[in-house]
Amino acid sequence: MTKRRLPVLAALLAAALLAGCVPRAQSLAQRPVPSPTAAASPAPSPTPGQGLGGWQLERTADQQKYGSAGLLAWPCILFSIYLDEPEGGAVWTDEEIAQSQQTLATAVDWIEEQAAGYGVTPRLYYGTDDLIAHLGWTAPFVGGTGADEGPSFREEIENLCTRLDSDTLAQTYGTSSIGFLVFLPVSGCSFTAVHFLEDGSTYYHEYSCLYKENAFFPAGSAESPTVYAHEILHQFGAPDLYSGSNDLYVTDELVSYVAENWPDSIMMDTYNPDGTLQYDAIEKSLCPLTAFRLGLTATFPGIEQFPAAAEDPPGTFRMDPQTDVSRWQDNGAVATAPAA
Repeated sequence: MTKRRLPVLAALLAAALLAGCVPRAQSLAQRPVPSPTAAASPAPSPTPGQGLGGWQLERTADQQKYGSAGLLAWPCILFSIYLDEPEGGAVWTDEEIAQSQQTLATAVDWIEEQAAGYGVTPRLYYGTDDLIAHLGWTAPFVGGTGADEGPSFREEIENLCTRLDSDTLAQTYGTSSIGFLVFLPVSGCSFTAVHFLEDGSTYYHEYSCLYKENAFFPAGSAESPTVYAHEILHQFGAPDLYSGSNDLYVTDELVSYVAENWPDSIMMDTYNPDGTLQYDAIEKSLCPLTAFRLGLTATFPGIEQFPAAAEDPPGTFRMDPQTDVSRWQDNGAVATAPAA
């Protein structure tokens, strides 16, 4: 369960790459269009771009600050992309897609329940909940799905995100926040590509790559809802809280503090106490520090001891410790009040 910076190459793949990118309506349920739920803080207004998929050339200050997924308190679309390897390679079956969507449902329900405990009611639109026809694609994947996740992998994922008709989704759901869930039909270690404060209008699309099987367990061990939730929360600003985290303020001392005070924090560990995976529920917590970094609370126990965790705006990440974040602190967009 890692969070990584995946660079975007300047040149996108040829349009022919997506010629086989098709809806899988028989696998992703069809339901009526919902009325978007009011958010505790308004989502950025969709800004039509002049390139593929909207949002390409014009982005608001909030979009440049938070990236494509925005804040958890804003309505957000979680768009599923199922990738199949070329002929003869690994593919997703309808049964496996249904299983992964049930895992996703468990993860989203848990996120919404945990956030509600902090007085904020997020609204996450996803593949099996409140759909217009469906919120997902299947696509051939020629870049390879190996563990190296090299340049062709990154290039292809960015191309898929960029070519989504995000304007239509924004008009339908009343939000320009979209987080991408890229489902890979092989075994691996799931990870998330996030937007950083330094990125501005670039490296904009945020996505979680969710492997069909967990590489650290015997073959056939599906990825768990706890891992899904952990990776999705990264898109909204949740840091890794384990030793080795690449978040600037997550020191060994902070990791020890979390382990002592919130040992069941989902951002510290995604396994059961005995090291096993769990599929029917998530027996973890959204600890106060994570809630603060998501923008759900105004403070957290230990903030005096670990002030560096409060330097960056909630909902954001920073790569360079020398970056001046003061210019990002001015709009008060983080939600700390119950949704209407």
